[in-house]
Amino acid sequence: MKKLTAIALVLVCLAALVGCESKTVESDAVEALKTVPTLAVHCGENSVEALTGAQEWWYDNGDGSKTSFITDSLPILACKDYMKPLAIVPVTYSARQPMARLEFSVVPDRVSARSWSVDSFYGPGEPVDDGYYDTLIYTVEPEPDIDEAVVYYMEMPYEARVYEITATWDSYEHFGGEVSYGFYTEAMTLRDAEDLCGYPTVEGMGE
Repeated sequence: MKKLTAIALVLVCLAALVGCESKTVESDAVEALKTVPTLAVHCGENSVEALTGAQEWWYDNGDGSKTSFITDSLPILACKDYMKPLAIVPVTYSARQPMARLEFSVVPDRVSARSWSVDSFYGPGEPVDDGYYDTLIYTVEPEPDIDEAVVYYMEMPYEARVYEITATWDSYEHFGGEVSYGFYTEAMTLRDAEDLCGYPTVEGMGE
């Protein structure tokens, strides 16, 4: 039974790589979503599709009933082989911290994140490293009377790290739930540039 469970968890990681057709949703007046939203992480010209991990989801069947499911997954730190790294490039002689833009196929209501050093990756049978730290998420609200969605940015130190992002949808009428995602970064060599990822800096978020 334990062997079958392990195989099933690995299949969850593999299936998440396939992904599904995405669409950005900004209103709760939409059809029921039978699959969980996807997440792409952008840093300048570089981007990566985050691995979908554990998920708890429900959707309206349109006949007064609802369908719900809970899918477990291997811990993010055990899924390195199923994730692609995101390369981040700093500015020469700059102390400013990179920011990443989180692009969900369906805009969530809340987002949180935590991260570990890439040295925390482990294999089957190895203990989980709980030495994570919370990562700041910045929410940029659209201007009044402008029909745009909320945009989420994430603090991203210039170093190789593993990230787990948790997003929650609880204000939509026909679907909702909570999903975790994972990816990791690689710190590239220095180059001349005006900014790190082309997005607001951490310092600029407070202005």
